[in-house]
Amino acid sequence: MRIEVHQQGRSARVTVDGRLDAAWTDTFAARMDELVRAGADTIVVDAARLGFLSSLGIRCLITLSQRMRAIGGSFRLCDPSDPVREIIDLARLGPVLLVSVGGVGATTTLASNAAFHGDGFTGERRVLDPHAQARAESIEPSSAPHAWRGGASTIFVGHAALASAATDARGRFGECLGIGGALAVQPVDSPEPDFMDQGSGAMPAWIHAGLDVSGAMRHFAHIEANDDRGMLVSAIVRACVAAEQGPVAMAIAGLCAGLCGASARTSPDGWTTPLEVLDGDAVRKRLRFTGEPSWVGDSVLIAGIAGAPECDVPGLVPWSEGVHAHLHGLACAFRALPRAATPLATVARQLVLEQPIRGIVHLIDDPRPNGAGQSKVRRACVWWSPLAGGAQ
Repeated sequence: MRIEVHQQGRSARVTVDGRLDAAWTDTFAARMDELVRAGADTIVVDAARLGFLSSLGIRCLITLSQRMRAIGGSFRLCDPSDPVREIIDLARLGPVLLVSVGGVGATTTLASNAAFHGDGFTGERRVLDPHAQARAESIEPSSAPHAWRGGASTIFVGHAALASAATDARGRFGECLGIGGALAVQPVDSPEPDFMDQGSGAMPAWIHAGLDVSGAMRHFAHIEANDDRGMLVSAIVRACVAAEQGPVAMAIAGLCAGLCGASARTSPDGWTTPLEVLDGDAVRKRLRFTGEPSWVGDSVLIAGIAGAPECDVPGLVPWSEGVHAHLHGLACAFRALPRAATPLATVARQLVLEQPIRGIVHLIDDPRPNGAGQSKVRRACVWWSPLAGGAQ
């Protein structure tokens, strides 16, 4: 099969010549996946020279159509050859897979939007709930683990363990990110991240320390980097703090251009000395660093709180120049995200519960030449809300 692609912004026209059968479905699907990663959300396939469509090919087209509809986009065929048109008509899939030439180029946009931009990115934002506020509670380290259940409007970042009882959690705590009842943990006793769906009254997670954030999100934005290098997560954080002129609870979901952070090597409930008084060797025995920007091309989910250095919010620590924050990041297998204002819990649950998780880290922003690095994304959905009681 010969595949030619012409992409302009968010729209792409694909010309195919050959057969879409078992020999070519994987190649075709991979090429379409590349377009979605590049930002296309409207794809039209010129099928005039598509000579044959097998049942496996039909399944491939239906899957692509469903994926694009899920993000508010479109995937259709136009001008199919007679053999392909006959197969589609027999399967009664014309309304799902076919489009007239006049229908090409439809795109989705945010309603009631406003510009939202920062250093290295541009985008649009809208107000979800003008009265929404979030609250953050700092959970300090304790010898007795804290039982925690997430809900639709909760975020947790910190150290947690998945266990049947507090006694079973001891020695198992690791980096944790929980949003909307979907909670993921990077256990210190396993190389594989684990997760739990707490949306159906499941057993609690056991918390050693962290931030418990609750409340709805006030704003949503869809943003894109100004160039292929991506945009700094720290720039997005600064833009959200500046927009509210105060501390915020926030979350970012997007296409990863490199995640930089650290995760616990040993369970934090066994730490007896504060991290800040340790030398470099002792820190490296306690923490595992990414070493270089990681998980490029995967999807990423980031959440936590942030504010200016002078704001009075428990749990905030120096993070980036002019910003105090506590943020965790989760990388998972790539999944396209909607441009429309989708609830944070919906997106978080899709990424945490449905995609293979690559890793979870405490985010670090260190631009020094030999530093830990800075996290970047290429495009992202962003949610944020002012923190109640946070003075700045």
